[in-house]
Amino acid sequence: MLGGIYSVVVILLIFALGYFLTVKKFWPEQTPNSLSFVVVKVAAPCLALTSITTMFTRELLLSSLVLLLVAALHIFVNFLLAKISAKFLKLNGGKRVIYEVTYSFSNVIFVGLPINQIVFGDEGVPFLFAYYIVILAAFWSFGVAKIAAAAPDRPAGEKNRIEIGKIFNPGFICVIIGSIMVYAGLHLPYVLDTAFGYLANLTVPLSLLVIGANLVVFSKGIPRITKDEIFIMLGKFVISPLVMFGLLKLFGIEGLPFAVFILSATMPCHMQTSILAQHYDVEPAYASKLVGLSTILSLLTIPAYVTLIFTFII
Repeated sequence: MLGGIYSVVVILLIFALGYFLTVKKFWPEQTPNSLSFVVVKVAAPCLALTSITTMFTRELLLSSLVLLLVAALHIFVNFLLAKISAKFLKLNGGKRVIYEVTYSFSNVIFVGLPINQIVFGDEGVPFLFAYYIVILAAFWSFGVAKIAAAAPDRPAGEKNRIEIGKIFNPGFICVIIGSIMVYAGLHLPYVLDTAFGYLANLTVPLSLLVIGANLVVFSKGIPRITKDEIFIMLGKFVISPLVMFGLLKLFGIEGLPFAVFILSATMPCHMQTSILAQHYDVEPAYASKLVGLSTILSLLTIPAYVTLIFTFII
């Protein structure tokens, strides 16, 4: 339990540093964007590759296929709940689309990855990536298609186009390469393993700095919260982990994978939703508000769930 508390304190300290450097303008305005690029394109892929090749065996890799199914079912159930609640709330147009996408997908890479690595160590990273690759594929295909379809000036022929290039990004490619290497019994050469290891170690601090920097949008206070935003917060931090708990029990998953998936199911809204909303001009302010609110609220829910996990699971 103390380990979980210490982990949260470390996370909050780095959050605070990113916020402080941004609000005081101690680094250039585009620095968080540059750090995000390094995490997504370099550090996280290196972490995926080194973690999988180090932590997985062929038997563990094959047994993890059920985790992919659980992750897919979790997203599917969340989407159904989003559709039902959006109808109940009488949301329409672009706002309804953003509501459904933010409800369905979580910030597994920028929040989930550093938190899981701090809380569970390197042993938990491969299980997190089992969840992440499903999120990645579903978000950049189904999620992007939904937002693009709601764009006011989107050409009719491109409305439901699947972003294949976005699915096969460096992180996903490294997961595939690492899995193939494990299955084939191959290992990275010592020099590459060492170099990739150093780059992988950048993932946690840079991710947390970026999140702290993004919280600066609330430096002047939090605006009025609406009913649909309350529903989103309940969905992300109460209903989502309950759905995941039921699925994990249904498939008999226990131990570290159970803990990693439960914590991953409590993460805030997917950060890329706000970026896509801005790109396609689909309720960008609403999307940014949901991402920001859920990220701030996660500062309270993460310590609570970490404490529960260390008390009753680990």
